[in-house]
Amino acid sequence: MKKTGALHVVAVGQNGRIPPLPSEETGYPTDHGETAAIREIEDVSKVDWSQVVFATSLSPCVMCGAALTWLWSLGLRRIVVAESLNFSGTADMLAKLDGMTVVRLSSVKAQSMMMKFSTKYPWDWAADIGEIPPSDLKFSQSLEERSESLRVLMAKMQSLMTPKGHVHCIAAVVSAKGIHASAEDERSQSGGNETRSAVMLAMGQAGSQVNLRECVLVFMAPGTVETNLDDFGSVSIGACKLFRPAKVVVTAPPVDELRASLEGAGIPVLVADT
Repeated sequence: MKKTGALHVVAVGQNGRIPPLPSEETGYPTDHGETAAIREIEDVSKVDWSQVVFATSLSPCVMCGAALTWLWSLGLRRIVVAESLNFSGTADMLAKLDGMTVVRLSSVKAQSMMMKFSTKYPWDWAADIGEIPPSDLKFSQSLEERSESLRVLMAKMQSLMTPKGHVHCIAAVVSAKGIHASAEDERSQSGGNETRSAVMLAMGQAGSQVNLRECVLVFMAPGTVETNLDDFGSVSIGACKLFRPAKVVVTAPPVDELRASLEGAGIPVLVADT
């Protein structure tokens, strides 16, 4: 709401798993309605979040719950959920945040849309909440400290980074088939937008046909002696908890809280020498 009382739409986003143009796009799995809307905002620091109502058709998942918790830290205090019958999500957790109001509607239209989507696209719905079991974990299991396969992987990552002279964090989604996607952190160009962290971008750009539970997430923070929460990103942790990559490889020892968050979700963390 503007000071004049007029309403202004900050951003709109939709689930990106099923691309609107299948022949041209591969889908963007880290775009749920909430994270897609936030990613659209060029500079989140310029939004007066205390005057924002965040409306979503479905109760937020753990990734989107992390995104809305981050927005709460910026001043967001109002969330409207159209339906939470088919998927309870993190609405209860968000409602416990100090000063947060969560309005849960029982929209018949939203319930019908959710039932239709989950029935027509059962694989996509299961994948959207990280419930497609991995069928091949040989690659991730081959990566152990000081192993030859880990050395080869990190050499590929170094060759990816060096020519471009990366100064920001970089993340990559890798499987036995190779590097599916890599991305450099864009938060410094977007007012600290957590949906534009290296991890969120790489996991999104990997595409919807990749089962992230079979992949290894590599995270590199140049010039650091430890991998901290700020570098990795709070929403990135939520995405990892949702999609559960087979392993996370970091180039500097993770702080205890980061390691505990990932390993608590069943995601092994491996430190690689570079």
